[in-house]
Amino acid sequence: MSKYFLFLDESTTHSSGFNNPVFCVAGFIIKEEDYEKILIPKLDELKSKIWQDLANPTSIVLHEKEIREAQNRMHRINTVKPHFQRFRQNGNSRLLFSELSKLFQALPCTIIGACIDMDSLKNHFDPACSTETYLTAMQIILENYCHFLHKNNGIGYVFAESRAAQDTAVRMHFNHVKAMGSMFVSPHAMQTYLREIEFPPKSSNNPGLQVADFIPNPFARNALQKKQNKFNVYKEIRKLRYEGGLKRFDRFGIKIMP
Repeated sequence: MSKYFLFLDESTTHSSGFNNPVFCVAGFIIKEEDYEKILIPKLDELKSKIWQDLANPTSIVLHEKEIREAQNRMHRINTVKPHFQRFRQNGNSRLLFSELSKLFQALPCTIIGACIDMDSLKNHFDPACSTETYLTAMQIILENYCHFLHKNNGIGYVFAESRAAQDTAVRMHFNHVKAMGSMFVSPHAMQTYLREIEFPPKSSNNPGLQVADFIPNPFARNALQKKQNKFNVYKEIRKLRYEGGLKRFDRFGIKIMP
């Protein structure tokens, strides 16, 4: 059986006035050998092209939030990390997202995730009895990941950026889903196809998590029917959504809930 990795990240976006929040957890599935032979060298090439003036450009950790802060002229430039300050210039931002788009075009990967309309969730389930939103998203993601692994005769590992105190709760939920199954996937299938979950810190310079960092926000914006950022990769990543062999991108790719 082939070994697959799922790299996940999260994002929350709002309409104007911080209303109508939509929370998204999403990422991409990639075969281990493609991760090592394609993603890692191509990400290093991207960094070397963007930061060719620096001595060690591959040591830079891409972070979409900080890049967006650099692009925002309302944000004080002296509060932005020096290596991200170049993105205040449109030309550098255009180059970065052009290279990211090329990276996604070259990657043999599949995108899965879940978006949660927070106001709609509150209308359906009182906060006093609803589960934590990250865990809600994780359950459908693991279900669809297991579906993918079964279809592709693979075993899967999950990587999510460390969220400190939340890591223990997420690991417990991961193990619970493996032990109990989900609404549509049996415990036996979960235990057959899912292996472990790991939580690398941002400082680890994990290539997969850096690429995954650019996935959730465009889908959260789409779920909210909010205009995409001026520079984005939505056109490329929407083509990579998992469809379960049934052309059901809305069910197996990016699931919008509740």
